[in-house]
Amino acid sequence: MSESDAVDALQREVDLAWELYDVQPTHPEIARITTRVLARQPERSGIRILLARHLEASGDVAGAREQLQDVVGRRDRLFVDAARELRDLEHQQERYAEAVRWGVTVMQESTADWYDLIRLGGAAAMEGDLGAGWDLLDQGVALCASTEPDLLPDALAARAIFLLQSFAPAERFIPAAEAAIRADATSPFVGGPLVWAYLHAGRYDDAEELALRLLRVDPTDEVPAAALGVLREWQRIATDAGFTLDDIATSGMVELVWGQMRDELLGVGLPEALAALEPLLPADLRTSLRPPADPETARSSPGEEDVAAWHDGQAPGTGALWRTEHDLRLMSASEVAAMDDAIEADPQAWPGWEQDDVRSYYTQVMTDDRGGYAVVTTRGLVLRRTGEDDVPLAPTLTDWFWDRVADLGGHDPRPAGRRSYRAGVPSDAGAPGETMTP
Repeated sequence: MSESDAVDALQREVDLAWELYDVQPTHPEIARITTRVLARQPERSGIRILLARHLEASGDVAGAREQLQDVVGRRDRLFVDAARELRDLEHQQERYAEAVRWGVTVMQESTADWYDLIRLGGAAAMEGDLGAGWDLLDQGVALCASTEPDLLPDALAARAIFLLQSFAPAERFIPAAEAAIRADATSPFVGGPLVWAYLHAGRYDDAEELALRLLRVDPTDEVPAAALGVLREWQRIATDAGFTLDDIATSGMVELVWGQMRDELLGVGLPEALAALEPLLPADLRTSLRPPADPETARSSPGEEDVAAWHDGQAPGTGALWRTEHDLRLMSASEVAAMDDAIEADPQAWPGWEQDDVRSYYTQVMTDDRGGYAVVTTRGLVLRRTGEDDVPLAPTLTDWFWDRVADLGGHDPRPAGRRSYRAGVPSDAGAPGETMTP
């Protein structure tokens, strides 16, 4: 075989590897072909990028990162392409500081396109620089509109998704999601969250109209269906109790439900926090926790169903094992039920514990066995003692459990802006930060 024939055969293998990747990114032949090619021509950076993509798709993130870093180290014509790949890989792995670093590198080394701006903005927002990140998302959309208008629906959807992921307040998310829906009325990633955001903003007619429209397109879509169910229940409660949907909104219940649904959509809800916490529990704490409640007991619990299904309470006097400030331990479903019965039987003995309607909603979760209770309210998780003002513990019960995951060395997937309240910054802070300049 002549040298030119060998080169042609090698190129055919390269073409085959790319074709395989396009059809089945995890196909094992991709690794075999790219390894053979690199053995003969180790300088082929494009093949290393292909191998990196295959390794990432196959679950070998470390191997993918190594191949891309090799290309970056060569500083050849594919340097920026490898930097983009590293940016996206690190974002996918929730290593947002690294994603920002590579995103800035791309902007420094090339003429950034709209996708580069949006990816950098998304990573920056998740890393906690909300103002700069959200502004970059807007800049990316504007650049797409002027340079590649045919792709504007993709840019609008990406902006809305990154705003949702970084816990942007509803007043910022709603206009972005509305723009995305106008550009693509069937967007599966934006419509459902927008229904919930409308509920949060008190735009009940808009929520109902959009939910019904989405359900006509896909009757099995659980996200708008759940929102519509909540709206119908609120309407029933308001009618029965003699007050309005606006009364429900001002009670904070809408904010509570919006936050729960957002967490669920993003995979950072209470069930995920409890699942992440389980393998991290120290032996003494694990021993103090009771077994899970059976499904029927958990569903009928007046406490938190997800917590009861995880561990149905904790041995009295063991709250200190959580190693938190207030020595709180989990209450069982039966303890919560007994406490509710006691309050109902003698409300004068429990001043401040009345639960007349949705505006005074609370659910007990923990106790310090000294008259203090961790209570889920529409204002967050608070420590309540009879005759005293509530003491804030966390923005939500979910946040309290994610804090325990973080304290025990586990991975905390919440955006940095959500975690920042632990350092005294409000969890929904949205004020613009310094402009990010590459």
